[in-house]
Amino acid sequence: MPRPLSPFAARLEFLAFSVPVNSFRRLRFETAFRLGERLGDLAYVLARPQRRTASINLGIAFPEKSAAERLGILRESCRNFGRMAAEWCHMHSLTRANVGERITFEDPEFWYGEAQRVIRSTGILVLTGHFGNWELFAHGIGLHGQPIHLVHRPFRNPLFDAFINAERQRSGTVLISKRRAARQIIQVLRAHGIVAIPFDQNATGRWGVFADFFGVPASTHPGLARLHELSGAPVYPVFLVRQQGSPRHQIVIRPLVETVRTGDSEHDTVENTRRFNAAFERVVREHPDHWIWMHKRWRTRPPGSPSIY
Repeated sequence: MPRPLSPFAARLEFLAFSVPVNSFRRLRFETAFRLGERLGDLAYVLARPQRRTASINLGIAFPEKSAAERLGILRESCRNFGRMAAEWCHMHSLTRANVGERITFEDPEFWYGEAQRVIRSTGILVLTGHFGNWELFAHGIGLHGQPIHLVHRPFRNPLFDAFINAERQRSGTVLISKRRAARQIIQVLRAHGIVAIPFDQNATGRWGVFADFFGVPASTHPGLARLHELSGAPVYPVFLVRQQGSPRHQIVIRPLVETVRTGDSEHDTVENTRRFNAAFERVVREHPDHWIWMHKRWRTRPPGSPSIY
């Protein structure tokens, strides 16, 4: 667990955070949204070290694309960050009454039919990630009447942590302590709940297993596979997809991931993790501008393999 900041440092950092947030909130949403886009363009220009990481990642993922095409993906990804920041600042204005103006289901019949039957039977594990507007993802589903449970890792700044968590909980999102996550998640699933597991970050040290992502072994946390094996709850990939650069989104639910259960727990964990990576890769291929290419996804390498970055 990260060491908390000193009270003075926490207040100073929170002030630097709250001033732009409050400034964005004073703007009309449409104005804030377009300003966010321009700030995303600025980040694309200024974030040179991160742009190098992203260029390496995009070269791995899309070797068939030209350099100009890959830079176009990165530019749109940066714009998505800016849009996301503006949307987050105005997230408090979304309610159950108006959420449908911004967030809808791609297939509402599936969500209100089969998905609800599965939830009432076993609960659902949601495979998701830092994709599109991931903060709005849980918020939108919650406002549509189905609160999401999220594993929460506290921030170093307790003021920032309290503020972010209060925003997340406006829609009914329930935060699960990372320290006792496995036990609490099993309890949630037994109570027929929904647990969302971000699945797209590099796993450091001894925590990860290697499973291909865009054809390259990526150190991936096996927690989702192990929770699936322990609970028997099905795993559905679910994402928030932005509609053509607008502030409108669709909640997209993909078919459940077919998993293996051979009796060899170690083998099953690795194989199911590989299948989950493949499911996430498919949605990134379809919407490459929605993912965070500046993250060093292949930072942890198999023994003896050279560094990618």
